[in-house]
Amino acid sequence: MMITAYLLPALAEQKKVTNDEMQDIIRMLAHTPLLYDDGRHITVEDYLGGLENQLKHDTRRAAIELYELGVKACRQFQDSFHYEQLQDVLGLQAELWQEGILALHDWMNWLKLIGEGQQKLPEYDFAAMLGELPEGYMIHDFHDELQYRLEQDAANVWANDERHKLYVGLGVKQGASLFG
Repeated sequence: MMITAYLLPALAEQKKVTNDEMQDIIRMLAHTPLLYDDGRHITVEDYLGGLENQLKHDTRRAAIELYELGVKACRQFQDSFHYEQLQDVLGLQAELWQEGILALHDWMNWLKLIGEGQQKLPEYDFAAMLGELPEGYMIHDFHDELQYRLEQDAANVWANDERHKLYVGLGVKQGASLFG
């Protein structure tokens, strides 16, 4: 697999993006898709329009690169059911990024693969795994359940294995702090 050099992680590494700018950029990556019921109409301008502050030239260009990946990923989900799953996953990925579990570069690679149709969202039969669940139970809920079980028993093999599989499916690389 070819390693792609993305602008935003490079600027962040060089400390050319403030923490507030990064938080804002990532917040919009996760929240902007919520404006739509499917991925057909979302645009880079939708993301940029939600930012709290105007970005400087290089940072703006880097954010546009990220948001273009987001748009392409959203375009893969023309039906509301799968698009809602993507929205849920993006929210979880934003949390994992915030916690230092999902590196931005890896997240961008994941978005690129989703946008090219080379990566699928993680799929689960939650009812078969966990029994009766509330309507609308999704991947983020499953992650919360795994975290809860691991707080109760850090050695829970099933929860550790499932969290590891989930993280890999969300773009987290092996070297990351999977067991944070």
